[in-house]
Amino acid sequence: MIRVTWVGKARHCRRTSTSLRYMKTLLRLGIPTVIMAVFVGALGLRAAESVPGQREQAVHHAKMAIIGQELGLKDDQKAKLKDLRSQSAEAIRTIRANPALTPEQKHEQIASMRKASRAQMQAMLTPDQQTRLAQIMSHPGRLRAQAVHRVRMGVLANRLGLTHEQRIQIRTIHTTTLAAVTPIRADASLTPEQKKAKVTELRQAGRDQARAVLTADQRQKLNQIEQRLLGPLG
Repeated sequence: MIRVTWVGKARHCRRTSTSLRYMKTLLRLGIPTVIMAVFVGALGLRAAESVPGQREQAVHHAKMAIIGQELGLKDDQKAKLKDLRSQSAEAIRTIRANPALTPEQKHEQIASMRKASRAQMQAMLTPDQQTRLAQIMSHPGRLRAQAVHRVRMGVLANRLGLTHEQRIQIRTIHTTTLAAVTPIRADASLTPEQKKAKVTELRQAGRDQARAVLTADQRQKLNQIEQRLLGPLG
């Protein structure tokens, strides 16, 4: 019993250490404060990670939402896909709740279920949408990063009490900032110093725009979250 407790504390310490190192990296890179604070949401997700599959399910749902936006789905397609997701989610819950299955069997069956869902989803798409979907799925790491960001942003948005309109505004600011940074990084005519200066300027503008969306009370809450997070960095 003592050993299990010690191991649990050791794992918590390792996760905390990793989180702090990540935050230091963000600070060195000059990530906009309001975007950097999204990482606070990851700390809030630690509790969810203790429930098998809960965090991965949230990330999976975020992936589906991102794909839907990228494909420009029509209303009838959205309705069909919503039914498909509901059926898939119910089937996955049943698998996870089945005590007769081992963790490995659950993992295999859930993977098989999701593969079948993707095949059904593709059958609902137009040829152009299928081509775009193939492009998206050819970069799984990028898609997962976007999904994780959305989940973390959702946690932070809940903590700050953001309205639906505020969430859309901040998401648009974040997307616009990222889109503007990409060509700068790819510009071979700029020196590393020039790229850094331009990116820093863009991120500062994104920070100011995002903070302007918040109310005074929300900005105060965000400041408190940042202070708690950055305090251990010294």
